Amino acid sequence: MIPRRTHLCLAVLVAVASTLVATADEPAKPTQQELMAERGYVRYRGGWRTAQEIELIERAERVMLAQKEWNGKLERLRRQIDQSAQADQAAEEIREISDPAAVPAVAAALAKEPVFQVRSWYVEALSRIRSSDAVGVLVAAALDHPDPETRIAAVERLTVIGPHVAVPTLVAALRSADNAQVNRAAEALGRLGVPSAVGPLVDALETQHVVVSGDGKPEGSTSATFTPSGGGLSMGGGPKRSTVSVRNDRVLEALVALTGTNFEWDARGWRVWLATRHAPPASFDPRRG
Repeated sequence: MIPRRTHLCLAVLVAVASTLVATADEPAKPTQQELMAERGYVRYRGGWRTAQEIELIERAERVMLAQKEWNGKLERLRRQIDQSAQADQAAEEIREISDPAAVPAVAAALAKEPVFQVRSWYVEALSRIRSSDAVGVLVAAALDHPDPETRIAAVERLTVIGPHVAVPTLVAALRSADNAQVNRAAEALGRLGVPSAVGPLVDALETQHVVVSGDGKPEGSTSATFTPSGGGLSMGGGPKRSTVSVRNDRVLEALVALTGTNFEWDARGWRVWLATRHAPPASFDPRRG
């Protein structure tokens, strides 16, 4: 007869053996790393990211590093321009820039450069790069650079790239609250020679602007600026606002250049002509004359 204690030991051994067999038959529970890997994630800089996210992060870092390097390169080249022995080589290197990562550095240099010749090299570099950012800087220079010669240089480069890239921005500027910007946009459109701009130019022949006068100055004094809101006009005694109509000379000049005709300030005459003519003849080159 088997003792009771032996029966208990045998039962425990059987139970343990059954548990071990059942555990061996069950698959091992995957680790978090294995689960994330199945979903396409890897551990990267303290977080879980996809391979595509990692590539975007590293690409952005490479671009930022290249942009910082270009700041240093342009500063070095600009110093060399003032040294006669290295000036020609430095100018050639600036004009030959074609790296899209250089655009922020070139744009900053263009904005602060006092010498037109050097500005023209920066403009040339932007036209060589031709990325969307480079074209955006060129369009901004053509529209708003304070130096007229630099604006013309930017327009000439845009003409080579393709006038269409600048048209949306320039046409939008025809509706600007800043009357000076309206005229600069019209001048650029006329130089680009884009017949599709005729309609928007007709609408901008005469524009409405708000003039602020008085502005708290002594009685009898006046001042005027263009602002986005309206009011009344008076002399002195605090700021007063009034809406005024302004004829834009550069808009008329652009229309004449683009169409080869002149209805002067008769907006209705221009619209009738546009409705019946639609576009200048194919042989007409608006950039001549």
